[in-house]
Amino acid sequence: WKELAKLSDGPIQFECDSAPDSDGYCHPASVLQALSDARMDCNGTDKVSREAVIAVDVGDVTLWASLCLRLTAGSRTLYSEHLGTMGYALNAAIAGILARDGPAGAVVLSGDAGFQMTLVELATFQQMKRDGDKLLCVVFDNQVMGRVAFGFENAAGCDVGGPDYVALAKAYGGDGVLLDDSRKAPQVVRDALIKEGLYIVHVKVDPQVKADMASFKDNSLKVMNSG
Repeated sequence: WKELAKLSDGPIQFECDSAPDSDGYCHPASVLQALSDARMDCNGTDKVSREAVIAVDVGDVTLWASLCLRLTAGSRTLYSEHLGTMGYALNAAIAGILARDGPAGAVVLSGDAGFQMTLVELATFQQMKRDGDKLLCVVFDNQVMGRVAFGFENAAGCDVGGPDYVALAKAYGGDGVLLDDSRKAPQVVRDALIKEGLYIVHVKVDPQVKADMASFKDNSLKVMNSG
């Protein structure tokens, strides 16, 4: 990364295909842009949100996060990398909270399929949390395992059903909000970051939006030829 950065006149940037949203859907890039902005704007009085661990799950969300999420100095990001373990993010986030002196916070970035693989651990957080701990779960619900569906021709078994994640949060004693409009993302994310305890942002994503629609921006050719 440092070598790539030296080849660019400024920070390496990417372009994502932010096609106009279909009615009733929110683009993942809008959410991650809002999250990046909100975390950078956190002042000294909101240390828990500013220092929250970011836990990224496996799937389309991994690509969206790598392309669209901007991190502040000192930010810690947890992800499964080469193991590709779906369901990893929720467990990592809870561990990232409880391993630190309280209160502490974490943000889970997960697709709907990965989140459902370990959502029972929400009970673990509710049982183990301390006063002031924050667990913000952003669930990108496109009802498909995109890395498989988009990556292999005629792949079967990729459709994903799922619950009302706001109702799920409430069932576990937390709260949440449905986000189905990109224009609402900045305010919804800012409000979510200040919530204590368990909070889920249920993001409705167009199933046709592919996470691999991205290209380098600015000094692109020079960076890409760096190997």
